[in-house]
Amino acid sequence: MSARPDKETRAAAKDRITELKKVRDQAHEDAEKAKAAADEAMWKSIAAELDAGNALQLDVVDATGFSRDHVLRRTKPYRQN
Repeated sequence: MSARPDKETRAAAKDRITELKKVRDQAHEDAEKAKAAADEAMWKSIAAELDAGNALQLDVVDATGFSRDHVLRRTKPYRQN
């Protein structure tokens, strides 16, 4: 069995672990931002397809697997018509 680490060793390790957690948290935040941006881009583009008359809401449902209600709620802020 190894000896317990001294106070300084533990403090240094805690500092490294704190930094690791910060890096991880930032990566998670960046991933969430990227996900939100991708969602917004998709729903804006779908809204544009609907507004242009290129597709019906049913087509979006078939292509995405989302419910009609979900498609309506997610595209509504971006619709022009």
